[in-house]
Amino acid sequence: MILTARLVLPISGPPLVDGGLLIRDGAICAVGQASALIRDFPTEPHDDLGSVALLPGLVNAHTHLELTGLHGRLPFGRSFTEWVTALLDLRSELDAECFATSARLGATVLLRSGVTCVADITTSGSSVVPLKAAGLRGIIFQEILGLDPEQATERLDAAEKALRSLQLQASGSLLSVGLSPHAPYSLSEPLLLRCAELLQRRRLPVTMHLAESPEEVTYIGLGLGPIATTLLPAVGRHSPSHRVCGESPVAFLDRAGLLSERLLAVHLVHVGISDLQLLRQRAVALAVCPRSNHNLGVGIAPLPRFLAASLRVGLGTDSLASNDTLSLWDEMRFAHRLYGGAVTAQQFVTMATLGGAAALGMAEAIGSLAPGKRADLIALAIDHLDDADPYGSLLSQASDDSVVLSMVEGKMLYQREGVTGCNRQSH
Repeated sequence: MILTARLVLPISGPPLVDGGLLIRDGAICAVGQASALIRDFPTEPHDDLGSVALLPGLVNAHTHLELTGLHGRLPFGRSFTEWVTALLDLRSELDAECFATSARLGATVLLRSGVTCVADITTSGSSVVPLKAAGLRGIIFQEILGLDPEQATERLDAAEKALRSLQLQASGSLLSVGLSPHAPYSLSEPLLLRCAELLQRRRLPVTMHLAESPEEVTYIGLGLGPIATTLLPAVGRHSPSHRVCGESPVAFLDRAGLLSERLLAVHLVHVGISDLQLLRQRAVALAVCPRSNHNLGVGIAPLPRFLAASLRVGLGTDSLASNDTLSLWDEMRFAHRLYGGAVTAQQFVTMATLGGAAALGMAEAIGSLAPGKRADLIALAIDHLDDADPYGSLLSQASDDSVVLSMVEGKMLYQREGVTGCNRQSH
């Protein structure tokens, strides 16, 4: 099949006006000018998508889909620790049906917004079924928490059991499974060490919230602050369950053996020069969530430094417990304004596609439109597409409603009702 469009954005190469793709068996076989593809492959069915932009599917590098139903139930403007404590209280009131309903809604929103791959963290395990049913690609991370050192073995055993369940549910899909120790402040040091041993033994992908707030930095380094005085008592503890050595959260995780090329570290708002050096040395991947950080008042991640250091950086929306939408278009627009000229529109679109794929360890398969890549792609209807600045056009105009189709493995997963201008031609 040949797909042609007004504009093709391969990401890994220059934009193609009146371009196209040749897709066979779920893979991209050729990329080039539409006229050349039609001439060189005259027997291939041809879909002219009309005046749209064709680009790789978006990669949402950090979500909690099971929390989608919490939209608007946790007002922003509290301190980070107050927000976390309120979230824990609210989660305790939810049952399996609430989590499942939230995950189904979240998966539907992602698909219709142009996301074809997602890194999702789950405690309940509820996101596997809807993501599998939708046909999306991604990694489902089983979350693990526990501040009582005496319960470290019990917590890890429960997480391993949950991982086996996730793997069974994900079989026959494009979803893989990993582990998510929640954050340095929410696991005891013995449990973190056991997680590191498990991850080394099983070679699983791993993701963690890391260096998200000033409170986290104070607690890990000094054992003090609101996490010590508010969050710990809320979960039945009255003293830190890690050795307090004046370390940063990044250095603490390194000592625990958790920094590696398989780690997707999320947020990274509060990192110093030595932290950045550690992240580079260990080849850690990052997911930044600018709107969530803004809503929770924790600060601004040093994204220009991450990009200058050539780290693998993806973009995430986080959950609707800390964000307004699951739209990566909204995320890119907000972040572009936030960082101004320090990060370009092209860099943000790259972060939301190839950057996210690289952060998830999938850059060889997805994230750009190139021969040999899997055919995960989307088409966007944009009213005023500027050939001289196509990335700027996307950031200024694109929205979830702009997405007219989404494909994964060359299969149509979503096509907007009432779309015109897609003319199928056979030669």
